[in-house]
Amino acid sequence: MKSTPAMAVGDAAARFGLAPHVLRHWEAVGLLSPARAEGDRRRHGRDDLYRVAAILRAGEAGMSLEDLRQMLTAAEPATRREIHRRNREDPNASGRPTGQ
Repeated sequence: MKSTPAMAVGDAAARFGLAPHVLRHWEAVGLLSPARAEGDRRRHGRDDLYRVAAILRAGEAGMSLEDLRQMLTAAEPATRREIHRRNREDPNASGRPTGQ
């Protein structure tokens, strides 16, 4: 991705075909931390866009948002490996309904 200026939540969401409330929800659950501009407006930069792409890929692989949040915030590599192993062995362990 070339150098991308920070963009508003609606523009960042549209880039991935998402509704803005999805990015706001991901921020609320601790998956995104966009910078703030005047008026407390979210400004998504290049790193945020990479994070959105990673979240989408993890979801396609069957990982729940909670497992992904735990994996991204875990300090210990062993904890991340355990979450990954659990999802690989039992994709339904995350609480995600089958077929989603």
